[in-house]
Amino acid sequence: MFVCSKCMKRQKDEWRGPPLRKQLKQALKARGLGKRLRVVPCGCLDLCPKHGVTMARGSELRDAGKLRVLRNGDDPRTAIDWLSDLG
Repeated sequence: MFVCSKCMKRQKDEWRGPPLRKQLKQALKARGLGKRLRVVPCGCLDLCPKHGVTMARGSELRDAGKLRVLRNGDDPRTAIDWLSDLG
């Protein structure tokens, strides 16, 4: 999963608890996906929400350029649910 580092930096004070990247990594480990999937900070994905962080799956970027926004206040585990849909 690619996560926009610019969005994470801008929203740093908005997230409760540990930094978002750390929360995502912990959720992956809890589901046993820590070795199979990675959280990779990347440059700008050209979708800049004011109150959220832009994410993308590598396979969808290549084909259709689909992006997802994790809004402030959303549970980071919803992003892991989205990742688990890989099939």
